[in-house]
Amino acid sequence: MHIPQFIGRRWKRAETAFSELWGRQRPLRKGRGIALLTPTAPVRDAPGIAGTQQTDADEKPAAIGLALQGGGAHGAFTWGVLDRIFEDPPLHVKAISGASAGALNAVVAANGLLAGGPEGARAELETFWRSVSDNAAYSPSFLDTIMNGWDQDGSGRQLSLDIATRLVSPYQFNPMGHNPLRDILTSSIDFERLRRNRKIKLFIAATDIRTGRAKIFRTSQITADVLLASTALPSIHHAVEIDGVHYWDGGFSANPPVIPLVEKAGCQDIVLIQIEPPHDDELPVTATAIRSRLARLTFMAPLNRELEALRWIEKFGDASENGAASGSPTIRLHRIDSGNGLNSLSQFSKYNPEWGLLTDVRDIGRDRATRWLARKAANIGLRSTFRV
Repeated sequence: MHIPQFIGRRWKRAETAFSELWGRQRPLRKGRGIALLTPTAPVRDAPGIAGTQQTDADEKPAAIGLALQGGGAHGAFTWGVLDRIFEDPPLHVKAISGASAGALNAVVAANGLLAGGPEGARAELETFWRSVSDNAAYSPSFLDTIMNGWDQDGSGRQLSLDIATRLVSPYQFNPMGHNPLRDILTSSIDFERLRRNRKIKLFIAATDIRTGRAKIFRTSQITADVLLASTALPSIHHAVEIDGVHYWDGGFSANPPVIPLVEKAGCQDIVLIQIEPPHDDELPVTATAIRSRLARLTFMAPLNRELEALRWIEKFGDASENGAASGSPTIRLHRIDSGNGLNSLSQFSKYNPEWGLLTDVRDIGRDRATRWLARKAANIGLRSTFRV
């Protein structure tokens, strides 16, 4: 496993740091979130809070790194979150990472930001998701929609697709490898401008079929093929070949990639936009519910590993009082998740591109973002608001 360079530096300092702490009989200070052993950031007035005054009229908005999780049609949740964040932009986006649908949202948002700022990003995201709905290869019938709603579990289309993908591979039912997403991407995204830009760093994950490891494509490498690789579900799409290597969906290995935002982009505040519910207390007992839960656990596992790695870094990292001056990064984590807003939608609804479903999921994202902005956004630059 690749170990970021700053983990090695921190590990070398850890033994000395802890020895110093125990030698002084100084207890570890208590803290919230991931920055447990990191010196507290200087207290300053938080922008946008009534009753506070900014001491510097020219203070720049807080810089953040966005980590966007994948989830098929449920990626419209992230669209809603970004739409709300960009609506009244108090934050400066320094870098964006993503996998699968999160990769699409990341690149479309960056393309819009470069072309027209926050309003440009909002417009680009809506146009993109409308195109996805209009050009979708699969759409439930009117009868299926009446009988099953947005969920589609148990519908004729769901059963047919489930059986077909178990018996026939995409190399058989789609021998030419046609993917309508390619045309949408090439017509709506200026990849040349994205690759040249120095304002927003991008990190897009795909899964190397040979090793199962994540390949993180950086800003200068972003192409339509990279996005197709990041979204290539093996039961539906051909593997995508890039420089002689074949890739599947990035959600299998980094969903989304978080550590590159710290190691490569130097982000101290990371906002994770999580589509999968943080927990689901209902015990799955039907075959469909069990498959749905297995899929959720599969796509959450890479994220959980990265979050645990970050927690480990902070726990065993530089605990000395002068740690901040030694080059060790402070990491403050924040999360906007779907709560229980998407719990009623099963795994198969992620394949449903109906505009009504997409806008419903988008509105859930906007609502969750509005709550986060009101309650926690002022902590950006000060402290973590999400405990791993």
